[in-house]
Amino acid sequence: MAKLDKLITLAFLSPTQSDHWVNRLTAYVSQHPFCHVELFFESVQQSFSIMLGETAGFRPKNLSNPNYTLISLCVSAKEYDACLEFCRSVASQNIAFDDRGMWLSWFFAPACCSDQSSQVKGVTFCSKIITEALQFGGLREVEHAVPSQVTPGVLYQLLRGSNRIACNSVPFKRQAFVVLSTMR
Repeated sequence: MAKLDKLITLAFLSPTQSDHWVNRLTAYVSQHPFCHVELFFESVQQSFSIMLGETAGFRPKNLSNPNYTLISLCVSAKEYDACLEFCRSVASQNIAFDDRGMWLSWFFAPACCSDQSSQVKGVTFCSKIITEALQFGGLREVEHAVPSQVTPGVLYQLLRGSNRIACNSVPFKRQAFVVLSTMR
């Protein structure tokens, strides 16, 4: 068995009442109340995802938003590196946001959802591209998922029962603890 020595953290965002109506609707139609998901890589202190009107890529994050629900998975270095490699490759391709694909994913209409990868299609949405990254990394939790049919809530459901979930904190909280402990 591979050594599980790296952490990948998925940040699932719950919308607030002041969020855009699309975010609130996305959470409303989902089994779990999430409108967005990001994949956080601690080694680069950045999250990978895509948002409405943007291209897929990395953004500096500290995961301090209290509306995030986090799932950290213990993974092998090989799985971690493959996920990161996939995300770096996609970030260089200027893949745009796929409004239509996102809407179709809510209804799990296989006949309507394209089975083309984000890289082939040139467009994507957050949970689709994150699912593809995890599949590229070989994570068994998502191996049978159809990325174009995965919403943030569906991805959460696939991961929340994993036996690889780790108790983890976010970087800004760990840093605050270090600062507090040095003040004593």
